[in-house]
Amino acid sequence: MKITITRSICIILCLIFITSVSGCTDRAKELQGTENTSETLSADTIAQLDAVLSDNNFKGIVQITKGGNTIYRFVNGNDDNNKPLTIDASMPIGSVSKQFCAACIMLLCDQNKFSIDDTLEKYFPEYQYGKKMTIKNLLNMSSGIRDYLKLVDPSTMGANEEENVNIIKKAIFNEALCFEPGDDYAYSNSNYFLLAEIVEQVSGVPYHEYLRKNFFEPFEMTHTGFTDEITEDNAWNFALSETESTQEGFYSPGLTKGAGDIISNAEDMDKWMRGLSGGKAVSSDAFRQMTQDANPESAEEYCYGFWHMPYGGVGHVGQIPPHFGAVDYINTDRDVYLFAVSNTGRGMSYVQEIPKALLRVISEEAATSVS
Repeated sequence: MKITITRSICIILCLIFITSVSGCTDRAKELQGTENTSETLSADTIAQLDAVLSDNNFKGIVQITKGGNTIYRFVNGNDDNNKPLTIDASMPIGSVSKQFCAACIMLLCDQNKFSIDDTLEKYFPEYQYGKKMTIKNLLNMSSGIRDYLKLVDPSTMGANEEENVNIIKKAIFNEALCFEPGDDYAYSNSNYFLLAEIVEQVSGVPYHEYLRKNFFEPFEMTHTGFTDEITEDNAWNFALSETESTQEGFYSPGLTKGAGDIISNAEDMDKWMRGLSGGKAVSSDAFRQMTQDANPESAEEYCYGFWHMPYGGVGHVGQIPPHFGAVDYINTDRDVYLFAVSNTGRGMSYVQEIPKALLRVISEEAATSVS
């Protein structure tokens, strides 16, 4: 498998039916690598969508599909070799990886291998708080477990996954809880790190192998892999930032396991979102739980690897410091799916504001056409 990677961090979200090269404005035409396909939206709406991205100096990739067809593509920027990005480029997707981990858990539940109401003592008998919390507490960030990325130094991680995992588990298990399980919400990568460990215990298969066998291969996600596969000697074209050096610790084996370890591209992510929401990865009921069973203490309505997002959609935002970030968006009612990845390093606040801005443009055109 050869995967082309590019440099980056930040992301962007967007949504709905779109585009045509002939409809691009002069400003959009000036954008390096901008691509638009189909003729669903007016030229003016297309220009407004492009302007939202260009005015915010977005560099990266955006793809939106509707009804199984690509309706909008935006590609702008260069990779680390100073070559223009292409739509098939793969990048780390950060915490978007969490929904893959949640899907593994739900698939095993579908197979009656365990229940999300199981307590952690069953899987980690050495954990002093294991009797207090369930797998569900991990899924919806209600466990009270502190984030291990604040407890360990990524730069100290080595090349041995087992050793790194043991260091992280020790750090998690020796730390006091932030709150009693179920009483609050706190976003913590530790939850999904432990979920990945549970997947291995229950399935008897290494976590990454489990993902490949059950999701990547069946969905023909040929441009998808893992961050710890990035080396100077393999097929990955890993793009560094022009101004920052890579924090190699974040790509150490096991460090972001379950929480932010996947690399993918627009086409593969569309296959994933459609497969997951269409009952091909887990049962329809399991997907409903993943997207509707929100933590009542979470202002963001965090579910199982998903946040509730604007206009009735669900998705997740992620980043891998200091360069990469991504976002996916699923709206089954409108049959709209979006994936975006950026290499601008703009930050999470920028990422979270993009969906609303782009969706507003689409909604305004829809309202005008009806009237």
